[in-house]
Amino acid sequence: MLPWGKSRLAAAILVLGSVLATAQPVQAQPPDDVSFAGAGGITLHGTVFRPDGPAKSAIVLQGGSDWRTRGNLRVQAEMFTRLGVTTLVYDRRTSGYSKTQRDYGVLADDLVSAVHALRAQSGAKDVGVWGVSEGAWVAPLAATRTAGISYVITVGGSGMGGARQTSWYWGNVLRHQGISGSLLMTLPVRGTRFAIGAGWFPQADYDPVPVLRRLKQPILALWGDLDINHAPVESSRIFADALAANPNHTIRFVADGGPDLYATSDAGFDRLPQVVPGYPAAVGEWLADRQGVHVDAAPVAQRPTEALRPLAWWESVTAQGIALALLLGGFVVGGVVSLVRRRGTRSSRWLAGWGTATVAGFAGMLGWAQMSGMKNLGPVLAGRPLAWLALQALAVATVVALAITLAGLRKPERRRGTIAPLAAGLVFVPWAVYWGLLLP
Repeated sequence: MLPWGKSRLAAAILVLGSVLATAQPVQAQPPDDVSFAGAGGITLHGTVFRPDGPAKSAIVLQGGSDWRTRGNLRVQAEMFTRLGVTTLVYDRRTSGYSKTQRDYGVLADDLVSAVHALRAQSGAKDVGVWGVSEGAWVAPLAATRTAGISYVITVGGSGMGGARQTSWYWGNVLRHQGISGSLLMTLPVRGTRFAIGAGWFPQADYDPVPVLRRLKQPILALWGDLDINHAPVESSRIFADALAANPNHTIRFVADGGPDLYATSDAGFDRLPQVVPGYPAAVGEWLADRQGVHVDAAPVAQRPTEALRPLAWWESVTAQGIALALLLGGFVVGGVVSLVRRRGTRSSRWLAGWGTATVAGFAGMLGWAQMSGMKNLGPVLAGRPLAWLALQALAVATVVALAITLAGLRKPERRRGTIAPLAAGLVFVPWAVYWGLLLP
């Protein structure tokens, strides 16, 4: 076993060749399509990429949550082929995996089957696995299930559960847009906690540490120093602690690398269609000598992640559903009845109208923000998107109308037709405070 410094020298020729090769067209044999049986007997389809000349190793690639087909991993497959590694990429299963349903054990069994298929198809004895983002949890798990996996490479692995990591990432995205104030609690924190409670966030609290502790194979864990997605500073420390008993583990940061080690022109907030230049060099260097321990110190300081506590009863999906029903029922029904039967007061009708607009607008904005990953929330003024400013103005107007309507109750003739909007208004105030509509 060579010391880390000497192993770097010993791998210099390989690294130099890999760096130069990344600037050239892919020189490889024609790819071969393969099919194999995954977990539960489902048929999976993939493609094997072969380098020109004798292969140094073989590897199977496991994508993240945005991975659908083998084409999503083409850039990485070409990178490994340039490094002289026979590479298998395959289409993720379409059964048993969805936005709200997933089982990393099933994905790990698929990956083990892919390793067996690659070994049978290529004749390679040295077969590793590579996983990115969510796949950085699956790849080590697969390696604990078979000695047939020789090594593990992870990229952008999160050391904490997906919900906590996603909340941190969404906070970064909002801050990058210049957003501050109550919305930083409403969207990435309370919105994520609500999604967990509603069952919309599968495997929200998955813990990779027990798997990493059981891992016996050499592992290279990589993060970009511009990764704004996977909390790399905290995650790298968690990985290093969990792998402490593994005699062959390397924790490294790649300079100028964004999330998933793609190149970036906006400090990690965009993704260019190629990997960062230092990535192939780091992999090639490690593949030449996978022995020993090396742990990079984090090159940057980052905002810490925040633990997401479970929903209290009054925050629960049931409680929020009841509140929403009371709000929309009181505002909408009360407003319609007031108009049709000409009951209530002008202020109670304004209360119903403004309350309806605020609640409906908030639900729409929360849904849009979740679906868009908190991106493109529109122009920002005074730390708030204009849409949020408009909702906050409507919320204030709703409270003003509520106060005027309450004051008018002293006159008996003004009480008819105001009960439903008033009841909704009284629910609205604590609801709007909780969701930040009435906070700075």
